[in-house]
Amino acid sequence: MTKSKYIFKSISSFILIFITLLFVACTDDPEVNPDSLSSDDSNENTSGPFSSGIFVINEGNFGSDDGSISFIDSEGLVQNSIFFEKNAFRRLGDVVQSMYVNDTTAFILVNNSNKIEVVNIDEMTLLHTISGVSLPRYMIGNGDYGYISEWVSFSDPGRISIIDLVTYEILDTINVGFGAEALAIREGKLYVSNNFENTLSIMSLSTREITQTFSVGPSPAAMIIDKNDDLWVVCSGGYNADFSFANNGSLVRLDSNDEVIQEIALGMNVSSKLITNVDSSVLYFYSGTTVYSYTVGDDSYETFIENTAAISFYGIGVSPDGDIYIGDSKGFQSLGSVYVYDQIGQEKEEFEVGRGPNGFVFTSK
Repeated sequence: MTKSKYIFKSISSFILIFITLLFVACTDDPEVNPDSLSSDDSNENTSGPFSSGIFVINEGNFGSDDGSISFIDSEGLVQNSIFFEKNAFRRLGDVVQSMYVNDTTAFILVNNSNKIEVVNIDEMTLLHTISGVSLPRYMIGNGDYGYISEWVSFSDPGRISIIDLVTYEILDTINVGFGAEALAIREGKLYVSNNFENTLSIMSLSTREITQTFSVGPSPAAMIIDKNDDLWVVCSGGYNADFSFANNGSLVRLDSNDEVIQEIALGMNVSSKLITNVDSSVLYFYSGTTVYSYTVGDDSYETFIENTAAISFYGIGVSPDGDIYIGDSKGFQSLGSVYVYDQIGQEKEEFEVGRGPNGFVFTSK
């Protein structure tokens, strides 16, 4: 891949920001035998305590090994550190990045501990630990296979690891661009946003070959597919020479032929998160403590939620009933909060969770 001047500037920015990161995986957890902890899946009618509700992914402080998972049940009861409690006080790890659910199995990606913990989602009991990954970010599944994005390092290209969803074996690795980040699947193709540069990579699921890499906007991140089957990517924006925000974030739309057909300039740097409402007609993104909405087909976006009491929005999700969940990291100085809003942006509830809530997974039985 040709490395443009922008790519090297972007990579240099990330290296400067993360120069103190040591990438040390934690090894002080108690010994756990996953076979003794896993629940019996033979009875399909059996439901565990976490079979229906909201999982909150709490990233934790970098280097502190305090990442965790919280659970909010249908009655609004919050249980924090459920992985720790259900697995003989085993710490989940350093920088819990994301969680992907495949049927009754959940894959918890722990970025700075370079591992993926595989659990029974109903019981949150450990089934397996996948090692051999380097700074894993996100995961998506298709059929019998899972696809994992990995940064690898701040000086090497990112990659996609392909795993067997039954055996958890890593079957193949495919190099992509620097800072492999978010993932999406559409019409037999895997899309990968390369966050340390300004490109998207497309991989054929049948051949496992990269078929196309092309420019979008600076720091492409989360992607969603709208009601028209168009793919949207949020580009967070770049940095000036003095490392101040360039305020050039954007929303980019690709049609079914993978042609860029629309770009909405946002006039600011924004978060790497992008979600849609239940019918995929409205996109939501945020900057600071303000959430913006964009209705598919419009020419511009609108302010949707402003929370002057929050410190720093850090994650966002939409529940099956349409409520919007937003994590507030509180600057990582205390436990985080989750705010719940209805579909017109009115605040409904607030919950205290773990440190650095960065994402949500909604389940039901």
